[in-house]
Amino acid sequence: MRWRVLALAGALLACSATGNGYVISLLVVIGLQALPAIGLALIAGFTGQISLGHAAFYGLGAYGAALIGRWLGVPGWIDIALSTAMVALVAWAIGWLVFRLKGHYLAMATLAFGIIVQICFTEMHGVTGGQDGLTGIPPLSLFGLSLRSDIAMLAVVWLTAIAAILAGQNLVTSPTGLAMRAIAENEATARSVGNDVQSIKRLIMMVSGVFCALGGGLYAHYIGYLSPGPFDVGFSIKLLLMVAIGGFADVWGVVLGVVFITLIGEVLKPLGAYDIVAYGALLVVSVIYCPNGLLRGIAALAARARRMATAGSMQ
Repeated sequence: MRWRVLALAGALLACSATGNGYVISLLVVIGLQALPAIGLALIAGFTGQISLGHAAFYGLGAYGAALIGRWLGVPGWIDIALSTAMVALVAWAIGWLVFRLKGHYLAMATLAFGIIVQICFTEMHGVTGGQDGLTGIPPLSLFGLSLRSDIAMLAVVWLTAIAAILAGQNLVTSPTGLAMRAIAENEATARSVGNDVQSIKRLIMMVSGVFCALGGGLYAHYIGYLSPGPFDVGFSIKLLLMVAIGGFADVWGVVLGVVFITLIGEVLKPLGAYDIVAYGALLVVSVIYCPNGLLRGIAALAARARRMATAGSMQ
């Protein structure tokens, strides 16, 4: 694990050393989206519970941080912490409700939650600003210094993302992680060996919500402006695609999935709102042909091609 962290840090330093503003801002965005993607991987990949509402947790973290900072006048770090605690409670409550369901009923319930939250962002003009958005969100500061630059936010976002990666990796290798995998395989079997299945699922949903809220709070202070658009159902599908591309049960693979989808998103920008069609098609293809992630799928195809070539040469 240590060499992966060092390799990631080295890649970030190398990219930031170029001084290219576009590349640095893209790295910040990748780090911000890695947080909710890792959270989704914990609940969907390792625990086997499909969620289409994680964009809502991301949005609640963002709006919560901005509004708490505005109403209470507290520093950015504190409003992010308070917002994260609030989203953790919401995630636990949502888990208490939706985990009574299974399969496509569970997916529909989380989808409905995401739609309801986005409608609230849009219609509660007096609180969220509606479609006009919420402006004037100050940047984070440290020891009186404003972290307004992309380089400063790059360090903050990726330190948080690396901490989330390590926390997620430690969680899935712990006894709780073994219980999560057992639940994903067969809930009845997991329950038969003494696991409190519902409590574990609610706990992981809460942890997942924490990761989303951290990303949302950092996003709010980085962008300085919030509108409902970035937190729609399309972003939930995008997160699911990131997890599918990286491998549902692979924390480090999810980071690669985030990088891949973010870069693809830059290519698909000319499609505008229709990019969701491309994301949907890519999700179907990846689940069918690369169920263990894009990299493992490519490796498997390459191994198959080598075997076929070897067999052909022997004939």
